[in-house]
Amino acid sequence: MKIRRYFFTVVSILLLTNLQLFAQDGIMVGPSRIYYKVDAGGMGTQKVTVTNPSDKAMDVGIAINDWAYNALGDNLSFNPGTQPTTCADWIQISPGAFFTLQAKEKKVVNIMLNVPQNANKDIPVHTAMLYFTQLTPVDSKSPNGAMMKVSMRIGIKLYHSFSQQEERDIDITDFKDVADSTKSNAGRLELAFQNKSKVWVEGKVNWELLNTQTGEKQKLDDLNFYSLPGDNRILKQPLPVKLAKGKYTATAIVTYGNKDELKIAELEFER
Repeated sequence: MKIRRYFFTVVSILLLTNLQLFAQDGIMVGPSRIYYKVDAGGMGTQKVTVTNPSDKAMDVGIAINDWAYNALGDNLSFNPGTQPTTCADWIQISPGAFFTLQAKEKKVVNIMLNVPQNANKDIPVHTAMLYFTQLTPVDSKSPNGAMMKVSMRIGIKLYHSFSQQEERDIDITDFKDVADSTKSNAGRLELAFQNKSKVWVEGKVNWELLNTQTGEKQKLDDLNFYSLPGDNRILKQPLPVKLAKGKYTATAIVTYGNKDELKIAELEFER
């Protein structure tokens, strides 16, 4: 007799990352972020497409939470209406926060943002998180072949700013090397910055190492980041495992904004 073991798994995915494993089993939602630029007293509407790729009908529910980044760029979730930047109470969902998708069906959900006339303009960016939860589990398999019941939850980030605010500025506050006390690798570089903008910032850091004794240059992997006004962020870049001993100059080039604004930091260190 063949015995099948089933596991019930809730797969929570923020910003549609790591979706490939369950893409044929659970709901698909896009885009991963929606943006509003609306003055006080105004209204804006954005569309989110929800798809059921499976061969069975499934129920979908939508919930609204607050969120923020921590210093490392991880997402933190909070109860709606509890954060200073919240706009959870401004959101309306049409046709509703609960619906059924038939097999292979695709539905467009309207996300309406009604900005109060007395909205606090001292807070340049308001945010919320929309969680789309698949309420009907579907059969799936784990990478090792075990049968599972999968129910997915996908988070969509919502950003609001007032239409006149476009100022972007990044202030680099620290750049240092951190040695590894275990000696298992060469340690890492840490770049700290503050987002002094009046809007969200999407940026990238290019890293380069120069061995000042040999003249050899090494380009390290780029790091992308997202941040909100007032965020203090620390970006960690591992150094090459087989980094030769010597004296180095590390250069970090931070690019951000629509006009390729950039900041450059240099650091001298020894390994």
